[in-house]
Amino acid sequence: MIEYIILAILQGLFEWFPISSSGQVMIIAMIVFGIPADEAYSLSIWLHLGTMIAVLVKFRKEFLNIFKSFTKYEYEGKSVDLKRRNWLVLGTIGTAITALPLYFIFKTLIIGEFSALQGDFITLIITGLLVMTGIILMLTKKMFGINTLDDVSNKEVIKDGFIAGLIQGLAVLPGISRSGVTTSAILFEKYEQNSALKLSFMVSVPAVLGAIFVDIIFAKGSVFAFLDIFTIILITLISFIVGYLTMDLLLKIAKKVGFNYFCIIYGVIALAVIIPVLILT
Repeated sequence: MIEYIILAILQGLFEWFPISSSGQVMIIAMIVFGIPADEAYSLSIWLHLGTMIAVLVKFRKEFLNIFKSFTKYEYEGKSVDLKRRNWLVLGTIGTAITALPLYFIFKTLIIGEFSALQGDFITLIITGLLVMTGIILMLTKKMFGINTLDDVSNKEVIKDGFIAGLIQGLAVLPGISRSGVTTSAILFEKYEQNSALKLSFMVSVPAVLGAIFVDIIFAKGSVFAFLDIFTIILITLISFIVGYLTMDLLLKIAKKVGFNYFCIIYGVIALAVIIPVLILT
């Protein structure tokens, strides 16, 4: 029970940093706690439910307006609500296009029952993806503009949301930071920083729900196959509480500290630890 609680706390903390919470959870679950790779992967997906609920609570007014815009033929609210709705819809479609094939590739070829890869090699792949995330963040960290959803046309919203969704789908691979690459993609489309962060958080909600649903269907029940219902509820609640309480604080820190460099340094250190192990084994 303790190991799953620790992982839930780490998910709540790491989700807001561009250092891939799923990658961190998988590495710690496999290396420190000895959890099998397939279970660690399903666990890393499920724990996003708690932080996703934190996003829903944090931006409840925005999501409520989006829901209202679906229920009326002619929505009487603000035009930005319609643009935000269209962004989420197109972002979700784009995410599905890239995430679904990558999910099955990773589950089958990397951690599946027929995969010949051992835990150390899987960890090596994850840390390599962490380094890739850091490089992406370094290349795009200054590529932001001044646009908000009020400033762009509906056609631009559709295009930008779809492209951001395509990029977000890459984060189904542990080690690729969803918040990092999605925010970078939105910044590259010349949105101002706060708008990019907000859109990145909001578009994560349908993506997380989709990932959990797919994992339950195709991973033999996901976490329900190896955890009891009490533990599942507990770790989801912990992930939500920690994520909600730390969201504002960690977002402020992330703006001041170069977590892009931290991500690369973390990946290099992990590689330096893992490669000798691989040589010795």
